[in-house]
Amino acid sequence: MANIPQNVLDLVNARTSTKVLVTASKNGKPHAIIAGSIGSPAANIMVVGEVLMKVSAKNLKENSEAAFLISSGMEAYEIECAVKARLDSGPELDAMNAALAAIGLKAAAVWVFNVEAVYDQGASPKAGTKIA
Repeated sequence: MANIPQNVLDLVNARTSTKVLVTASKNGKPHAIIAGSIGSPAANIMVVGEVLMKVSAKNLKENSEAAFLISSGMEAYEIECAVKARLDSGPELDAMNAALAAIGLKAAAVWVFNVEAVYDQGASPKAGTKIA
């Protein structure tokens, strides 16, 4: 497991960042979605609410490896993860749905991931460098 550096955590949890979840089917076919419910409650954990993500949820059930791309301007980071759990009840889902209610959405579950590695993917010579 790896810990997300603080500057990356700040970007993950900023409302203005672009947040993408990338999954792959059991056959390796990639699938990417924008998901506003992506967050990081701890430096070694990523979460996303299962909102309108039929293909992504199916992929995560078949293939536990995923990645998040978080970006803002010229700054971007890839966070490689593995599924830890899918929570379809409990305080984590309740908190996610309380936050989503403000925009009229509801999650069926919260996917929880262990962070495996973090890479700088910004538009600079550091692109592709592992930072955690």
